[in-house]
Amino acid sequence: MALADSRLQRVVTLCILYFAQGVPYGFMTITMANYLSGEGLSTDRVGTLTAVALLPWTFKIIWAPVIDSIQFKGYGRRRPWIVIAQLFMALTLLGIYFLEPYLVGEHMDIEKSADYLLWIFFIHNVFVVLQDVVSDALAVDILPESEQGAVNGAMWASKLLGISGGAAILATVMANHGIRGAVMVQILLLLAIMLAPLLLLERRGDKRFPWDKNNQPDVSKRPPQKHRSVVAITRDVIQGFSLRTTFAFVTMVLISLIGWGVMETVLKTVCNQRIGWSSTHTSHVMGYAGIPEAISAILCGFLGDRIGRRKMMTFGMVAYGLVSILFAFSEPYWENAYPTLLAADGYWDNHIVWAYTVGYKIFLAAFVVNYLAESMALSWTQSSATMFTIYMTMSNVGHVLGNKFAGLCEGMFGQAHSFTAMGLLNMSVPLLLLLVRREDVTERVALEEESAVVG
Repeated sequence: MALADSRLQRVVTLCILYFAQGVPYGFMTITMANYLSGEGLSTDRVGTLTAVALLPWTFKIIWAPVIDSIQFKGYGRRRPWIVIAQLFMALTLLGIYFLEPYLVGEHMDIEKSADYLLWIFFIHNVFVVLQDVVSDALAVDILPESEQGAVNGAMWASKLLGISGGAAILATVMANHGIRGAVMVQILLLLAIMLAPLLLLERRGDKRFPWDKNNQPDVSKRPPQKHRSVVAITRDVIQGFSLRTTFAFVTMVLISLIGWGVMETVLKTVCNQRIGWSSTHTSHVMGYAGIPEAISAILCGFLGDRIGRRKMMTFGMVAYGLVSILFAFSEPYWENAYPTLLAADGYWDNHIVWAYTVGYKIFLAAFVVNYLAESMALSWTQSSATMFTIYMTMSNVGHVLGNKFAGLCEGMFGQAHSFTAMGLLNMSVPLLLLLVRREDVTERVALEEESAVVG
């Protein structure tokens, strides 16, 4: 049975592919970043490392025409590309494996190692982005419209759980078996997940391997393939963002994640250097925070459909900004402990930092899951997939800028009040939603359809 014919197969396949994206991401941007921060790497350098890891996500739109124009006839439109991407995701992790002698022990050189890790993280994420673009294309090809909302939510939750495992579980593996042990776990996991697209078929009639005989392809469920010129797509995109609503929304998406990029980077310095957590403990707290974040994403996605996505986006971003400002003004108490019977020694150490590190992600998820859904709704031209990719690209650009300039922000405002400044920025972001009316898009679509009929 092929993915197009089995709901269970396609849902599980898409979810484990997203999980595979999350595990190395959590390891690189949380576990390794915390380790380097704990060894004294500055906020600016940690921010640059994270920004470079995310940089390939800012030009993911480049992959779309590549995978559409280069096809492996007879093996499915997307499956071969996913196998290639997954294989190179695993192989590029070997760079970290061979770098380990310079990350620990007597030959340790954190600054030089960070320079090499920049390239390793960048190259690895080039293939993660390829896998993401092809997985999204596969989802568009094989998911019936009735399944798209629920499966997209499950895919995103799977990625969050992958990030959580890549941070928390691999931090424990790294503490017990070293960096090479954590890398080998990831390589084996990625290769095991690769078996799903390698062995499963997209549609009946596809071949698994070159030695399989050709079968009659099942064209009944194949989406029509329409190749459009770059000029036509560019014209559609310009038209799509010419509306006040879409322009205001893409601007909001760009600005919205700058604050997150700054604060998540400064927070690593607070945890690893200011209050003295071990890098393993920091990764545990940040990693397991992904579990309530995933629950929040599913719940807030449901609430967004019921009470309105703009309301949920406003709630998420304003609440995130507010708790960040409160966190900044609680700086004198960051190192305090709270007496509780739940702790082994009777005290919950650094409870304010712990609560913020876990709590802010609940509000961030409320914003992110609803802007993802609203981005789909506001992608309205014939090149709607390209418009949606641009929305996603802009959010990644904002995140990268925040990571990159975290050190600068810390220098300008100080460690604590970096959270104040970015909290205020976050609270102002929803003002742009006042310019967003989904009715502008639906009215424009109706007008275009009417003009086409008249023409």
